[in-house]
Amino acid sequence: MTDEPRKSVTSFDVARRAGVSRSMVSRAFTEGGAISDKSRQKVLKAAEELGYRVNFLARGLQTRQSNLVGIVASSLDTPFRSRQVKIAAQEFISHGYRPILLTVDAHESVEQLMSVLLNYNVAGVMVTSATPSSKIIQECRRLRMPLVLINRGTNQDIADTVQIDVQQAGELAYTMLTRSGAGRLAVVHPQAPSYSVTGRARAFIEKCHAQGIEVTEFISASQSYAAGYDVAGNLGLSLDQINGVFCSTDLLALGVLDRLRADWNTRFPEDLQVVGCDDIEQAGWGSYQLSTMRQDAEEQVLAAVTQMLDRIENPDAPIQNYNQKLTPIFRQTTMNRHD
Repeated sequence: MTDEPRKSVTSFDVARRAGVSRSMVSRAFTEGGAISDKSRQKVLKAAEELGYRVNFLARGLQTRQSNLVGIVASSLDTPFRSRQVKIAAQEFISHGYRPILLTVDAHESVEQLMSVLLNYNVAGVMVTSATPSSKIIQECRRLRMPLVLINRGTNQDIADTVQIDVQQAGELAYTMLTRSGAGRLAVVHPQAPSYSVTGRARAFIEKCHAQGIEVTEFISASQSYAAGYDVAGNLGLSLDQINGVFCSTDLLALGVLDRLRADWNTRFPEDLQVVGCDDIEQAGWGSYQLSTMRQDAEEQVLAAVTQMLDRIENPDAPIQNYNQKLTPIFRQTTMNRHD
């Protein structure tokens, strides 16, 4: 006896079992479909007995309407980004949409992934990685596909955007350190440029220069904990020249704290004051108690999902830009420990 591939159950099979038309099966699985409760229950019972599942992808391709949404993201190994994506997926599901997550590595092109999503006729796309090219954005406009960019740059007239105020972030880091008594300042930021992370570091440097304070830059390989731990080797050699450092991400800051404690027996905040950015969960752990700036992932996602839903309902509405403010969080790595 040979194993034969199991035949897929179709809506025709369900209609035959339930003794109804195929269109009634379709209405039974469509929210708000015109069908009586009795008929719906008959269809659902037949579907359960047969093991039938709706092929939402095929339905979207046939009707040119879809309840699929795309999420394009990078750096999912960072706590902030993974939390952001998790909240986004949950929020879309709560509104009746089914998210498709595509991740971008450094060597991959966001344009290629966007093209894949366009082929699936998704209802909209949220991008939290590199900004799509103007060509892809124009294609989204041609297809009237909603596009929301989170922390992707200053070109706010190209798509709906949600982003932090990077100028405020840099200035707030300066204020947190100087009000805590630090005056010989440094900044740690990754080599690869990005709108939000590089932007906040540049704003910090500009604020220092505007106040007549020289600032030492330490360039890390990435935004990660390991990169912070590595670059802290150079920072440790300069401890006699600095007493305050702004790390452009919390993960960088945590790596810096651990390396300086291990290799230089540095005390925080007595020997060095440190401020991070993002307020990831680990920043508040007992071994770190990092002073930082809170970038509210939930606030960002709710704003982005609202923008996309509004765009789905009204494709010709004016572009929306949501500018998020950061909140200072004082813990144990600065002398000032109160908000």
